Amino acid sequence: YSFAWSQKDLVSVWMAYPLSKTYTAKVVDRTDAWAYDPILGKDLSVAPFSGYAGDYARGHQVPSADRLCCKAANEQTFYGTNIIPQLNEHNEGIWQNLENNIRNIANDSDTTYVVTGCVVEGSTIIEKDSDGKNITVPVALFKAVLRYKKGDANVWTAAGFYTEHKNYGSSNEDLKAVSMSIDELEELTGMDF
Repeated sequence: YSFAWSQKDLVSVWMAYPLSKTYTAKVVDRTDAWAYDPILGKDLSVAPFSGYAGDYARGHQVPSADRLCCKAANEQTFYGTNIIPQLNEHNEGIWQNLENNIRNIANDSDTTYVVTGCVVEGSTIIEKDSDGKNITVPVALFKAVLRYKKGDANVWTAAGFYTEHKNYGSSNEDLKAVSMSIDELEELTGMDF
């Protein structure tokens, strides 16, 4: 995957990666190999070892389940650059449902690309990593998905998803409410996908 790192906020504002059966086919189990990102090193990377306080999980932007093809690929999903402080209810609710749906679509496609990211502008909440560094807690999370499948009129299709960083409660199954066009997602995030 590729990432855009905010040194000020200590989060990746986006992660871009291909997704297919090649990556999701279970060859290895989840490694839980929490580590500094070797590209940034200890001084610049987040230390994701002990997790966050309160209601925040160590949320993956590239899910561990999206990289079960080999040990090295799965270990990379536990680098600090791939982790954000994410509300447990969000991570295990609507976000997990979205990740599972995108994985199912990708497994049934010829080519799929995903951009996952977070919005930190306007956030006033800070969490600390294992080294005591201040990490900005996102106010929203998003995904942009581009897919190609032979036989579907041989065209590329795309969708955007934008979730406020909150507990969605019983609406976790309703992904239509957070889906939109890529143009709409670009308007919300200020990014050009």
